[in-house]
Amino acid sequence: MGAQADVIRACALSLQTHRATNLVGEMGTGKTTIGTAAATLAGFERVLVLCPPHLVRKWQREVKATVPSANAVIVRTISDLERVRQAGGWPLFVILSREQAKLSYRWKPALATRHVVAGSAAARDEQGGVVALTCCPACFSPVVDDEGLPLEEADLGRKKHTCEHCHGPLWQADCRGPRRYPLADYIARRVPGYFDLLLIDEQHEYKARGSAQGLAAGTLAEACKSVLTLTGTLMGGYSSTLFYLLWRFSPAVREEFGYGDESKWVSRYGIVERISRKSGEDDAYEDGRSSRRKGYRTRVVEKPGVSPAVLFHLIGNTAFLRLADVASGLPEYTEEVRLVGLATSDSPDEPSQSAYYQQLASQLEAAVHEALAKGSKRLLGAYLQSLLAYPDACTKGEQVIDPGSDTVIAAVPALPDTDRYPKERALLDLVEAEKRQGRRVLVYVTHTASRDITTRLASVLNDAGHRVACLKADTVPPERREEWVANRLKEGIDVLLVHPRLVQTGLDLVDFPTIVWQEVEYSVYTMRQASRRSWRIGQRRPVRVVYLAYRGTLQSQALTLVARKLKASLAVEGELDDGGLATFGDDGEDLLMALARSLTDRVGANDESLEGLFAGLRQSERELEARLGEGADREHETWVQSSNCALPARGLVVPSAVEVEQSLVGQVLSTHAVAGGQQLRLL
Repeated sequence: MGAQADVIRACALSLQTHRATNLVGEMGTGKTTIGTAAATLAGFERVLVLCPPHLVRKWQREVKATVPSANAVIVRTISDLERVRQAGGWPLFVILSREQAKLSYRWKPALATRHVVAGSAAARDEQGGVVALTCCPACFSPVVDDEGLPLEEADLGRKKHTCEHCHGPLWQADCRGPRRYPLADYIARRVPGYFDLLLIDEQHEYKARGSAQGLAAGTLAEACKSVLTLTGTLMGGYSSTLFYLLWRFSPAVREEFGYGDESKWVSRYGIVERISRKSGEDDAYEDGRSSRRKGYRTRVVEKPGVSPAVLFHLIGNTAFLRLADVASGLPEYTEEVRLVGLATSDSPDEPSQSAYYQQLASQLEAAVHEALAKGSKRLLGAYLQSLLAYPDACTKGEQVIDPGSDTVIAAVPALPDTDRYPKERALLDLVEAEKRQGRRVLVYVTHTASRDITTRLASVLNDAGHRVACLKADTVPPERREEWVANRLKEGIDVLLVHPRLVQTGLDLVDFPTIVWQEVEYSVYTMRQASRRSWRIGQRRPVRVVYLAYRGTLQSQALTLVARKLKASLAVEGELDDGGLATFGDDGEDLLMALARSLTDRVGANDESLEGLFAGLRQSERELEARLGEGADREHETWVQSSNCALPARGLVVPSAVEVEQSLVGQVLSTHAVAGGQQLRLL
């Protein structure tokens, strides 16, 4: 459909000339179909697909629909993999869950005990003359750390060690755990080079440096001849979120940067702020020995945004695709913020949601300030989580305990559960209005464990006559979620309550044209992915996304920070305006740390501009889509006429990517590079 064919040809061409290729496609553009077709068009016979566990069946289904002659097989064990290798059948698509790729057997320390006679007379008298030493089970050498001090079993149980004498492992398999072996390691050690292509779905989920799934994906990338990555959200707002994604799958990045060079990457392509503390009495921690030089402690903080120079790591082997390029006739997509006030009472002495929130906030602020004055940050997490969650869980009350002393530092009692509080009433009004129009509502809730509010929300909605279903992680296996949702739709539900992380990838929820964020999500990846679950090919109704938050609370400030991170995230995908390349100030720091820094600020300061911020984000997207659409045919013809490639001429370069690239070049020419402070010149 639309530009899908162009992107398929572009990715196939890139796969023939680059070891790694990236497809950054907006949610709903059909990346599964595009990736499958590009791999087949490029001539790969053996393709390994790495995807989230709840998408393995969908991948198998769509591979067979895209390439009917393909042999699409789901593997879960080594036996499955070997059976597929022996059976053959080309083209072969082996579909592997990332959980099966990364999970291994349990391990425990492997030790031997050697008894020796104590050295001194005092030790012999005190210990009976015999001392037990922890030794290597292979060479019986004492197990010590870098400083020569003996290591205990508890130390060896935290991290795998090797003997410094014989270099043997000081760990072994724990037979009490599951009997399994990570398929990523098996493929890398036993059949390296067997697969022509590694096709990685949801690439952004492998961004963390030390995550098991990220390490497994990197291992598989080294074991396969080529790599094609698919994602809808490449960047999470900070340049550092790109580093390990590109390092693991791009040989060109590995040639220039080492595995531990994240700070070097950020200093070159990111936006950083260096803060040196200095008071009137001079806080220098060091004086020059022979001069008046003074040294000050400097803290470096990464800010949202990215230098345009980073895009030269992407443009050569990355296809960018927007939903408007695929299906220009999609219904309207709108996002809006609805701020509601906390419930108050007629008398200031009567309990109310507003009074208890202010009481909780003041108690926590006093305790946190006291802890920070002593150099401890242990209460920041409790402060943030309590104030973010309490307004929605006020019927449960709140009690915050200092983890350092087990004393209660803040507490407010529960409010009556028979009342309907402002955000709940706003949700009820919205669901009722949508139901009258025949529209189902998808409600995202982030507190589903210790502060679970899904039970109360379900009760409130049920009492109002709405049919509600709640999807929980521990009740529905990932691979069965698509089927579970389909069954609930057959039962005629009106509202689906779910944590956004359970449905953020892969699931098509076009039956829910209205999405309500009942609570704030902190991850840009999750928010962007989950908000587009119903705005995709096949949707015939206008899609509404509504963010609910309490005015004058930490919730509204958190929503403001997320909106600013969203703007920086879109910069890498072609939406480069002045704000996307600028420092956003304290509002743009890491969400939780930025909220922590606002302890002494009035959190309601930006409430009035919050609706406009989200409206501006959507308006900038519309303007970008209009720019991409103008002259696309003209640029397409120009590239076709200048091409001599053996592949079909049409679509050698994605039309939208051409427009994006030209837009980026213009930005580069008019923007000062972060590194060196000199203007970039394109020759």
